[in-house]
Amino acid sequence: MKTDVTLARLPVPEPEVQLDALYTPFVRRWRFVLLCILGAWAGGLALILVPKRQYKAELVVAAVPNAKNASLAGGLSNLLGNASLGGVQSTPFFITRLLMLRAVLREVALSPAADSAKETIIERLLEKPRASIGPEDLDLGMREVLTTDVDKQTGLVTFAVTHPDSALARRTAQRILDVASRTFVEVLRSQASDEREAGQTQVDSTRRQLRAVEARLQSFQTSHRVYAPYSPAAVERQRIDRDLVAAQAAYSDAVTDRQSAIARELSELPAVVVVDPIPPELTKVRRHGVLKLLLATILGLLAAGLVMAAKGDFRLQPIRPAIAEPRLVPAGVAAGS
Repeated sequence: MKTDVTLARLPVPEPEVQLDALYTPFVRRWRFVLLCILGAWAGGLALILVPKRQYKAELVVAAVPNAKNASLAGGLSNLLGNASLGGVQSTPFFITRLLMLRAVLREVALSPAADSAKETIIERLLEKPRASIGPEDLDLGMREVLTTDVDKQTGLVTFAVTHPDSALARRTAQRILDVASRTFVEVLRSQASDEREAGQTQVDSTRRQLRAVEARLQSFQTSHRVYAPYSPAAVERQRIDRDLVAAQAAYSDAVTDRQSAIARELSELPAVVVVDPIPPELTKVRRHGVLKLLLATILGLLAAGLVMAAKGDFRLQPIRPAIAEPRLVPAGVAAGS
């Protein structure tokens, strides 16, 4: 009796990702990985050491709002520059916008870099001659070195100028503060001048109304020397008195507003007060060397991993079964199974 025998093989398992398949290529190619890390460190050290040391000229200022308007609006509305205040108000956010105005930055950029120097600030900042600097470069060059920040809890405004030349950074920061303060005074005076002209027109109008009411009163007293308490003449006298009181109040308010505008036009109210001036020795800007080297290490490992993945070092390996050799199985058994 013959028995048919067939050759049976166990099914091959699917490839699986194992932990050692992820770090083994790094261990096997440790020289290449080390080379990538050293290259990344070289780039990181170049970013740390090649650029010049930066110095920061930092100022902390506080806004000087109008006391009358601040007392009327008060609190958070004054801090946020609420429109109900009316007119130009020295608020923290207004000061921040004022420091970054195009007119302020351009005037500072074209200022002398030193008291007796012919070179301008923008020429020193960009290290270019004035002829090769376009109008758009003036704003960009100034905004690159200037930073502002507002503390919403205290309302203090911090602005700083960062540059490798500490003397230039100090002069630029001081010039920005001076020009911004002068610009605020000019805007305030211009607003007060317009208000004074409008107030003068209002004073003239209320004066004419007051004189008209006084003429009515004089005419009434001339024609009605004696009249009964509840007669039509008495009612007319009450109307004239009410109109006279209203005209006097309107004229008094108009004169007060005009005098207030004149006082603001002649005053030199500063936009800010310096809370923390520029220190005698400027602060050096931190280079964050440890953080840059750490990032360089991660980038080096990532670059090495990408190269090894492209070469197929992370190819999945199938798991070998426990019995890898084929075995003889009777045909009837194999068919029955």
